[in-house]
Amino acid sequence: MTPSSVDVAIVGAGITGTATALALAEAGLRVAVFERGRPGAEQSSRAWGFVRQQGRHPAELPLAAEANALWRELTAKHGAAATGFQTGGILTPGATDADEAMIDGAHRQATGFGLRTRLLPPAALRALLPQLAGQWRGALLTEGDGYAEPALASATIAAAAQAAGVEIHADMPVRSVSLAQGAVEGVVTAQGLVRAGAVLLANGVGAAGLARGVGLAMPVQVVRSTVGRTVAAAPFTQLAMWGPKVAYRPRPDGRFVIGNGYRGVGGDYDITPNSFRQLRHFLPAYRRNWRLLRLTLGREFMAQLRATSPGAAPEPPFNRRKIAHNLAAFRALFPHLGEIGLETAWAGRIDLTPDVIPIMDNPLPGLFIAAGFSGHGFALGPSVGRQMGAWIAQGRPALDLSPFRLSRFTDGNTAPAPHAL
Repeated sequence: MTPSSVDVAIVGAGITGTATALALAEAGLRVAVFERGRPGAEQSSRAWGFVRQQGRHPAELPLAAEANALWRELTAKHGAAATGFQTGGILTPGATDADEAMIDGAHRQATGFGLRTRLLPPAALRALLPQLAGQWRGALLTEGDGYAEPALASATIAAAAQAAGVEIHADMPVRSVSLAQGAVEGVVTAQGLVRAGAVLLANGVGAAGLARGVGLAMPVQVVRSTVGRTVAAAPFTQLAMWGPKVAYRPRPDGRFVIGNGYRGVGGDYDITPNSFRQLRHFLPAYRRNWRLLRLTLGREFMAQLRATSPGAAPEPPFNRRKIAHNLAAFRALFPHLGEIGLETAWAGRIDLTPDVIPIMDNPLPGLFIAAGFSGHGFALGPSVGRQMGAWIAQGRPALDLSPFRLSRFTDGNTAPAPHAL
């Protein structure tokens, strides 16, 4: 049974929702989290697992730096087996003039924020990763960056929140946010109204629908990201890579998780009801990248219409063409692995904003939003939880979250997405 009232009601039991719930419970508040399916079963457990500071939008860098420290704390407290986190370093190599320019810009930006990154000339790159094939102009290396196991870490944070007193209600979708005289009253589930002094929308692709119910327009596009995992090979590196044609991270068991590179192949844009409502915000990105887009209308449209129904969302189909492309690009990087095979593949639903950074705001009295993470939610999750928890409990976050305000899409204070979407 759901409680009749709590201090804070959180919609979404992914890493953002449960990390915020943990911070609030540690501050002495009574918190209930409502999840339409199972905790952490959607994008939080389907991410690539990168925990990176390099290559971030300037607005995200303070969050990324704090998150990096918090991932270390979580792992020290719960053990490496509970998070899978390790700082193996993340490498971004470049093969063209455009790649070099992007890497140089990322390096200047990172060093300006005090991050320990360094540019590697070709000889240093070959010495660092001798198995890497190809002609490279150089690379950017951030040795303090790393990666974690999304399913493990999401479950660990959810369990820590429950141990701190948080109630997590699975298979319990929130149908609407209730307002009284312009302020939050609580959330409405199948069992009725749960009164709450504050409500946080942390439910990813479902947040826009609930926000619309209280008169707020969130420009969010659903993108499916296909991810694969190879069969095991003899381990030879702890470095993860965000390359031009493929990204990968190694696992201790010799398997590699592979995803899209930073140019050439993007995600699948699924047309949903919100796509039509927010089309004007995404038109510039569509025009820039129309050759790369694959627009689909079908299962995902219906999945979003059923977003407030109980139970897990339908399994999103992965893109077989893109996973084959990524596997071929990975094999080309490491010829010594031969025709290494694919063990499994899956897809996740990413809540993408037009400028590819999240929405974190308090747009109505008592209503908070932490969504639109554009594929960055897993890595930033611990920091977002700390900041949103402080905002809700103490009235202000410790970091400046103003670049993430919802109103930036109507006041014209946004910048184009840095890479092809």
